[in-house]
Amino acid sequence: MSTGLPGERPPEPPLCEPADLAVAVYWEQDGGGLRGQVVAENVGGRACRLAGKPGVTPLAADGTPLPAQTVSTLEWRSPGYVILEPGQRAAARLGWGSWCGQQAGGRARVDWGSGEAVAEVHGPSQPDCSPGQPGNLTSSWFQLTGQ
Repeated sequence: MSTGLPGERPPEPPLCEPADLAVAVYWEQDGGGLRGQVVAENVGGRACRLAGKPGVTPLAADGTPLPAQTVSTLEWRSPGYVILEPGQRAAARLGWGSWCGQQAGGRARVDWGSGEAVAEVHGPSQPDCSPGQPGNLTSSWFQLTGQ
């Protein structure tokens, strides 16, 4: 409970749960690979804290997870979260350089530490196959976006 002392921080809102967010993945071509973003919108009635970097697992047309791993980029951010008020959005940059496996469908599983959701994929569903190139995805921190 806050004592109202000068310099005291207000309590942080709770972590975002799946019911708090609408999540989508947006891709565009970048050479043979893809670049894009995960966008999370607070559709709940309370502020929540969206922490960490998202993991993205592409799904096959039948919903089976593909074995493409998400690797978090190495930049540091403190604090490692954004606070989303109702109606606000945050986005995290993504990259996917190559994929030579089973065909990806139009959905992906997105996890953010305190929850996960199946998201619609907008744009290409997978990058070109470039043998010898890594098939992993990369993700960065969530940042607030302009509406």
